[in-house]
Amino acid sequence: MRDWRAGLAVPGLLAVAVSGAAGAEVSCPDQLNVEQRAQAPDGWTVNYSGIAPRLSGVKIFDGPPANRASLKHTRRRQARRELILTWQLRHTPRSHYLQCSYERTTASISMALPPGTEECEVAYDVTSSYAGGAMPVKRMVCR
Repeated sequence: MRDWRAGLAVPGLLAVAVSGAAGAEVSCPDQLNVEQRAQAPDGWTVNYSGIAPRLSGVKIFDGPPANRASLKHTRRRQARRELILTWQLRHTPRSHYLQCSYERTTASISMALPPGTEECEVAYDVTSSYAGGAMPVKRMVCR
């Protein structure tokens, strides 16, 4: 029997769904609210877009991202109009971390994955791209 909390997600935060049989699932928020402040040179006016940056990249780390020990995906496959990357996570004494990056900002967010997380999968949309060439993330989950 599935736990009733299995489909819950909190907008604006890393979504964590709990299921008794499958353990915790973690995914990056689709958008990130970022406040910018620019100082324009004399004679220039600053304008801001009202659009929140959308998810454009996912990295998995062995230990905190500050240690810069990012892991390479273990599987890459093309399916229809998607590029799907999968990380099979092996036991380590350190925590694995999920880092989420967003278009039009240098801000990123990260968190330690729950103990027992074995796999992360990200599906990128190969039919479009953001400025700079990054493909939009269609869906992602770590479980």
